[in-house]
Amino acid sequence: MKHVLAAIGLIAICGVIGLSVEIHLPAAAPLSGTVLIAESFMHMVEDAEVPNDLAVWQGANGMRTTSWFDTHIEAHPGDVIVIDPGQYKVDIWILTPGITVTTDPNVVEMADIWGTVEVDADGVILDHIAVTGSRKNMSSGHGIEVNRELLDIITIRNCLVEGNEWMGIHVIGPRGDIETMRIENCVVKNNKGFGIECQGTENLIITGCTITGNKQGIHVGSNVHHTDFENNVVTGNSEANIFRKD
Repeated sequence: MKHVLAAIGLIAICGVIGLSVEIHLPAAAPLSGTVLIAESFMHMVEDAEVPNDLAVWQGANGMRTTSWFDTHIEAHPGDVIVIDPGQYKVDIWILTPGITVTTDPNVVEMADIWGTVEVDADGVILDHIAVTGSRKNMSSGHGIEVNRELLDIITIRNCLVEGNEWMGIHVIGPRGDIETMRIENCVVKNNKGFGIECQGTENLIITGCTITGNKQGIHVGSNVHHTDFENNVVTGNSEANIFRKD
């Protein structure tokens, strides 16, 4: 069954005038299966509505339509998506720029996404969430995957990324560069691939993180031009703690 969070009047109005709203999940919409967070899902062709085509990294030839996703959540730039604590066996694709995805700030326990969170929009902040466990549904097997196409700044902070089938945080994509990739105060541990793998980034900033028990702790790959690593604990990774590709 497809689940849709309808564009209620408040959300639509706030999107137009630039105000932000909080969208509380799963109260506003169930978290189930493959989850799409986007500004719109359909467009008009002549007199009929048809699903939008989406350039998502884990798509067939890099494309999927909105109808492929099980759950649709409408959000607009500036909105904050607040997830209740608990474990959710879902894969999430974020296509709305400028939003924050976080756990309810009034609780200590994190919302735990048991699957992949894929970021395909600029200016997204992931804050105080966990991404753990092995591959689910149609995911890549990475914990957090950042598609560097058309992105400038992405921030991941106060997150737990643990026990994923491949990379913990995987910064890659078909083309383009990210201006600034910030990973702050995160725990990245016991992922079967690299803890953090980064490609095609002008500035890679990792501060205050604990990165341990992975294949490689931090893999600095092709076309990463500047790095700033401060106050991290990077130890006990099986191949290398910090690897820099020549």
